[in-house]
Amino acid sequence: MGIGLISILLFGSMFLLLALGLPVAFVLGGLATVFTAVFWGPESLFIIVARTFSMMSTTTLVACPLFVLMASVLEHSGVAEDLYEMMYRWTGSLRGGLAVGTVITCTLIAAMSGIASTGVVIMGVMALPAMLKRGYDKTLATGCILAGGVLGPLIPPSISLVLYGTIAQVSIGKLFAGGMGAGLLCSLLIIVYIMVKCYRNPELGPPLPPEERADWGAKIRSLKGVILPLLLIITVLGSIYSGIATPTEASAVGAFGALVCSAIHRRLNWQLIKDSANATIRVQGFMMWILFSAQAFAAVYMGLGASRLVTRLVETHEIGWWTMLIAIQVVWFGLGFVIDAWSIVMITLPILLPLIPIYGFDPLWLGVLYAVNTQTGYLTPPFGTMLFLMKGIVPKDITMTDIYRSVIPFVLTQLVCLALCVIFPKLVTWLPDLFFK
Repeated sequence: MGIGLISILLFGSMFLLLALGLPVAFVLGGLATVFTAVFWGPESLFIIVARTFSMMSTTTLVACPLFVLMASVLEHSGVAEDLYEMMYRWTGSLRGGLAVGTVITCTLIAAMSGIASTGVVIMGVMALPAMLKRGYDKTLATGCILAGGVLGPLIPPSISLVLYGTIAQVSIGKLFAGGMGAGLLCSLLIIVYIMVKCYRNPELGPPLPPEERADWGAKIRSLKGVILPLLLIITVLGSIYSGIATPTEASAVGAFGALVCSAIHRRLNWQLIKDSANATIRVQGFMMWILFSAQAFAAVYMGLGASRLVTRLVETHEIGWWTMLIAIQVVWFGLGFVIDAWSIVMITLPILLPLIPIYGFDPLWLGVLYAVNTQTGYLTPPFGTMLFLMKGIVPKDITMTDIYRSVIPFVLTQLVCLALCVIFPKLVTWLPDLFFK
């Protein structure tokens, strides 16, 4: 049986099983087991065990649970509440100001957590009621929280970039720097969209009434809310960019810094530690099952001849540089509709790595494009996890259809960011070039 037919059977089965509602980890791992036994015999199943053990022994993955722990502690520490209070006071007098402040707050939370759910949960609980109470359009209020929240997998410390760097053997520090530039660009585009939308239609995001606006004294006093977040961001990312610590070491510093922040806010107690540890175990367990199964899936597909298939297609059809780059982005975007970003990088990157030297792609630039592209998967149905997370937070009068509608313009905004990063690679590489000469 040729690799073309095997590819159709393998990926066709994957999409069918996912459409039936089976968990991603069990679909990928199950298919890897079945195809290994069918094509190489039951005695070859040790390959799956070997690849899983190889993944388990990757030291850079130690950063993942520590960054998740940092995010979990921050979620309970009170840092985000002070941060949003500061943004609320400074931007509330503008049209769409509360939505703009929410996106800025989400951006800072992303730089402290590295995952999408932290920003969505915190802002969904705090910012959404405040915006709805003051007459904001429900789709704008919901959409800006989702769009800002999913910056977590792009802005460092991003777990997705840690996984990409581990597989592609690219400096995680450089990836973090590139992701920071792209993430800030994406955040800026979201803010510009909100401001233009609310300028043209003031009823979508009315400014705070004069009696609720903060005076300059209150604004200045509220700036204390940004001190701890900035110190934590500078400590974690600064230690990486300066070369003082590796990303793994910096993740430990970040987790400790989050505990210090919670202590300063007088929230540090055994219950917080217990809740944060339980949340970390759940997220990390979910992630590792996906990584192990996706690694096995990719190993089996590569062993059956995926690299030869891709190379033969390139040589036979003489696929051009731009055509290949666009095809990669389309595949990543399409897979984002059905599987998560972690699975996407584990499945596709081993296949794409041989193409990088052939086409001269900068692996650092390509990694940031992957992060920009696949973050949209958290917002796209049917498996956009943040959509369902938001549904559990919003009032009952906001339907799932409203949530789907709310993310459409923000997905387009993220695609604009992706296009800019493709056309102007310096938007991605200027920060790595600055920090890592």
